[in-house]
Amino acid sequence: MKLPVLFAFTRQDFIDRYSGSVFGALWSFIHPLVMIFIFTVVFAKIMGARLPGSVGEYNYPVYLVSGLLPWIAFSTTITRCATVFIDKRHIIGKIYLNLGYLPLYIVFSETITFTIALALFLGFLVFVGQWPGQLLLLVGLIYLLQQIFAFGLGLLFAILNVFLRDIRELVGIGLTFWFWLTPIVWVPDIAPRLVQDLQHWLNPAYLFIGSYRSIFVDQQLPASSSLAWLAGIGFAVVVLAWRLLRWLEKDIRDFL
Repeated sequence: MKLPVLFAFTRQDFIDRYSGSVFGALWSFIHPLVMIFIFTVVFAKIMGARLPGSVGEYNYPVYLVSGLLPWIAFSTTITRCATVFIDKRHIIGKIYLNLGYLPLYIVFSETITFTIALALFLGFLVFVGQWPGQLLLLVGLIYLLQQIFAFGLGLLFAILNVFLRDIRELVGIGLTFWFWLTPIVWVPDIAPRLVQDLQHWLNPAYLFIGSYRSIFVDQQLPASSSLAWLAGIGFAVVVLAWRLLRWLEKDIRDFL
């Protein structure tokens, strides 16, 4: 599939998301801005929530938002990719599209949304005096590895969803469990050491969210072992999904 086609799909997807609304694409700014504002007011001002061992007034909102923003991009990418073949079946049936590349327009679209939210979050960090400096350059790498993994899972679920339409609902339930099993709202220190070790080896979301927090909360380099492990898992899932697609592609097109 050629890049102009993917970019056209991406552009149309972003436009369709806000078509018919009064504020249009401004909603992509309003949503993260409201989220950051609410979390700051509720947790920092009203509840006075603090991270263990921290006295900073805004540390917990920074901790929370730095985990939520990548999780939203990650989970939304998976959820939307899982139905991409069904959603685009009217196009797949008319023109030949490389099915393996088709979900990429969703990855690109969610990247635009994430970039807007990240820009607003960075403005908040400047306001509260927690600018990460040169460490910010690593955010792009972490996001790339995160979305490679999301793309692989999304493609895998998209293949299965053609033959079993319950996959979409199961993915939603699974992501809900995954969210609460990952230290996004809660801090890892409250869990036993064994659970923390298992998170590192068995929960890829723990790896990329922890890497963001190393930058935004701790203002230090993410662990290279976490990034390497995340890269390995992500590429393995993509290879698995790609091989499965090559094996079942004819059946997929017939079902669609």
